[in-house]
Amino acid sequence: MSHPKNLKDVRKAIKEIMSKTSLSKEDSGCIILAIDEACSNIIKHGYKNEYNRKIDLNFRLEPNLLTTSIIDNGIKFDKNSIKIRNITEIKPGGLGMYIINQVMDKVEYTRTPEGFNIIKMVKKLNC
Repeated sequence: MSHPKNLKDVRKAIKEIMSKTSLSKEDSGCIILAIDEACSNIIKHGYKNEYNRKIDLNFRLEPNLLTTSIIDNGIKFDKNSIKIRNITEIKPGGLGMYIINQVMDKVEYTRTPEGFNIIKMVKKLNC
C-alpha cells in the first residue's frame, strides 16, 4: 500500500537486489534513493497522500542492467509540468526528480489507456 511507512520495506527489497551486483555500497545507495524518491512522489503527488492505494514495483536484473518499473493509478503525471528547482537553493523538498534523473541512465514516463502511470528507470551496472 502507498503508506510512507512501507517505503522501508521497499528500500530493504531493493538493497537485497543490489546485493546481487558488484556495485559499490554508495552506487547501490543512490539507486535505492532514486527508487524511494519515485515512490514518495507517487504517494505525495499522484495519490495526494491517500495511504491505501496500490503501487506495483517490478525489477529485472540482467548482467549489466537493472530495470525498474513502478506502476500506479494516481493522477496523470506530466513530466513537462515539473520544474526541477535549482539545487543550490537551500530549502527542503523538490529534489526527487533531480535525483532520479542524475542516478538513472534512462527514465521514461507513460500513461496506459487503462489509467496507469508507469515510470521505467534503467541503470547500467557496468559490472
